Amino acid sequence: MRLRLLAVAVAVLLILVVVWRVATREEAVAGGTCATTQTEVSGIVGSEKETYLRDSRVVDVLRCAGFTLRIDADGSRDMAKRVASGYDFAFPSSTPTAEKIMEERGITESYKPFSSVMGVATFKPTVEVLRADGVVQTVKGRDVVSIGRLIEMSRAGTTWKDVNPGSPNGNVVMLRTTDPADSNSAIMFLSIASAVLNDDRPVSGADALPRLLPDLCRLVLDQGTKPNTSGVLFEEYLTGGPERIPMALVYESQFLDTVSEQRVPADGERVLLFPDPTVYAWHTLVPLTPAGSELGKLLRDDVTLKDIAAEYGFRPQGRTLADRPNPPVVVEPPDYQVLELMLDKLAEQRKAAQCPK
Repeated sequence: MRLRLLAVAVAVLLILVVVWRVATREEAVAGGTCATTQTEVSGIVGSEKETYLRDSRVVDVLRCAGFTLRIDADGSRDMAKRVASGYDFAFPSSTPTAEKIMEERGITESYKPFSSVMGVATFKPTVEVLRADGVVQTVKGRDVVSIGRLIEMSRAGTTWKDVNPGSPNGNVVMLRTTDPADSNSAIMFLSIASAVLNDDRPVSGADALPRLLPDLCRLVLDQGTKPNTSGVLFEEYLTGGPERIPMALVYESQFLDTVSEQRVPADGERVLLFPDPTVYAWHTLVPLTPAGSELGKLLRDDVTLKDIAAEYGFRPQGRTLADRPNPPVVVEPPDYQVLELMLDKLAEQRKAAQCPK
């Protein structure tokens, strides 16, 4: 009995220490003074947030709050496997991956400091070619890329040469994506394409997968080798030009980023359209320790950190930004269990090197 009471007393004391440290840091930041002690907080994060978290202004705000940040960047699927390696938090790029980590580790809290909509980075001449073939359409006054029409072209094997005789690109007309085996942005693409194939509804169970798998398989495998991170894909788009990478599925934040070295040149040739439908990718911090929880709260609530996140193209929670309009058509991603099953089935097809009929 005495041991039990002692354990309870120690637990209560630890909670009071954490609460006191949070309150002290918040008072320091709010009062324009900085914490006098530093706590190292380590995390594993999606690559698209790495430059933001390493920004010297972000580092200064965190240091003032008493945090020295150490991060490793990784793809979302590997991230779920690596969270047991002594990190204070995981910061994947979508809710499904965060939910998987939370369920596997019995965690109930999370923080969503900002989001990014999935967009199609393309070129003005490509838009006009695709408009003539019904791929680019106008919905609610805004040009969008019809995923349903792209699926039809994939089934027919329509190539870029077919829709634009002057093009040297003999690949099938489709979105260039990352590899779903590694990257969250490709998983978001599977969320979009599967909803279109499922009568515009998120897939809710395994029963629908055999019907959807042939098209999903073609959309992924017919791309050939794919980049494993969204950063590599965006660099391909920036340097490849309209003949090599006519369309790429990217995070809106990558296209609107005004701070990073890797940003869209001001040549007026590149445009960002929403796919129809699209999904919101909520960057969700999952705390693994009390220090991770403190950091998540700070990223969500600090005004300066929100301002900097907006410069990096993100949509901070609770803010409306004029250059970030609402997409015309949005769907929710499936539950992570369904996505995991989808990914496993696609991995089997990749191993077999052919898609089901």
